[in-house]
Amino acid sequence: MKLATRLRATAVITLTVAGVAAPAPAVGAAAPGRPPALPDSGSGPAAFAYLCVNPKDRDAIPSGPCDTWRLVTADGQIFSVPEALGWDKGKDPDALGEPGSFAISPDGTRVAYQRAGDDRVVVRDLASGESWAIPYRAPRGSVGSPFTLRFVRDGSRLAIVRTDVETPAAMLAQVEAGTARRMPKGWEPLDADPGTGRITLFRPGAHGGTFRTVGDGRSVTAKIPAKVGKYHIWGAFAARDGRAANLVPKEPPACGPDMTPVWLAVFSTRTGKMTTVKPRLPADVYRADVIDWLGPEEIVAAAGRERPGKTPDTPVGSYVYAMNVTTGESRLLAKLSTTERIYQNQLVVGGYAAAQGEAAAGAVAKPGERGCG
Repeated sequence: MKLATRLRATAVITLTVAGVAAPAPAVGAAAPGRPPALPDSGSGPAAFAYLCVNPKDRDAIPSGPCDTWRLVTADGQIFSVPEALGWDKGKDPDALGEPGSFAISPDGTRVAYQRAGDDRVVVRDLASGESWAIPYRAPRGSVGSPFTLRFVRDGSRLAIVRTDVETPAAMLAQVEAGTARRMPKGWEPLDADPGTGRITLFRPGAHGGTFRTVGDGRSVTAKIPAKVGKYHIWGAFAARDGRAANLVPKEPPACGPDMTPVWLAVFSTRTGKMTTVKPRLPADVYRADVIDWLGPEEIVAAAGRERPGKTPDTPVGSYVYAMNVTTGESRLLAKLSTTERIYQNQLVVGGYAAAQGEAAAGAVAKPGERGCG
């Protein structure tokens, strides 16, 4: 069956391209149950993927028609991905289960996931349909994906980081070659330079952490400061060409939802030297995570926002910003939404590499008090 004649579900997606906000064309009425399966080939670039909540499930989990990943393309089409592990109930009737891991390349042309049939990690090209099985599979007896997947720079390298162990165990895969290189124990890959072969690694700490740069037969480590002023450094880092970026939040996660970014910190991965700038984001952003570098002077941040005086009402990743690391100015690259409820921030962003957007809107009405108070 041709792609154009498939029954499609509806996803609401607004992309800012070349500075003009343009809603995607209508894609037809919502289909009952799961959306149509991702076609074998011929799909356009992906913008985001998510797990939805089954409205009929008392535990509000991705069960029934929501048990597969939804993949949304840049033109607003939405598909299910039955080959990818979406939600794994496991054998324990008292356990809710765990989601599978999913990733989208920065240009949106490739996706990565745990294959439900054999637990292998797979990378798939959406246009050609070609796929590559990475020599890594979920550990025996695990539920869901006990690892995270993240494309490094483009669709040719994939980082796989175990999340079910006390000390991180990571691999860096060359997709087309079908090979995977084990990283030093306790370190996860942030960047891999295809020209020089230099790899940037990160070892998390209670706050901050340590960078290691490996290349030219040498290894250099640099410790990250624990704080910016009174605020602890923690959370996601993205590295490129000897620099790493992090958005420093107001409160640690244990203090509730006040994860408002208060500093954009940029580090030398060789010396640990830090520069900071105030992030210029809308006032209702309650959390934002750095996910990549967009160019020499901009990072990409996935954010969630809330209505004034309300609790957070959009998952992290619903708003995608480019942020200048020198001035803190931001541009809205994409606003991503769906008519379905998203399960616990299980929203994956991609396809931002070629996006261009206007400066983010000015300050909005200030939300109510967040966090522990």
